[in-house]
Amino acid sequence: MMENVCTIALQNDTDMRTIEENYRLLGQLVDRENIFLDPYFSFGRVCRLLGAERSGMDGLLIRELGLDGDGLFSALRAGFPAHIEAKYGLKCFFQEL
Repeated sequence: MMENVCTIALQNDTDMRTIEENYRLLGQLVDRENIFLDPYFSFGRVCRLLGAERSGMDGLLIRELGLDGDGLFSALRAGFPAHIEAKYGLKCFFQEL
């Protein structure tokens, strides 16, 4: 997953992207790559890879979703086991067997 993220982040000159473009790219990384599942990729680290100001991204997320970046990643991580259980019936997917 890390290679894909780095490739996506480096494809465009980060100085040329607007905050809205970074927001869309973050959405792609969350939706397509499930980047939030990898503890290596904190929200702050993702912002740095995108070349985005964290405070600006946090502000946009708060306006759009009511959560800052850390809150978004935490909520997505917390909800993922329920998603896997509902979709595949795997109750202990993230628990020790």
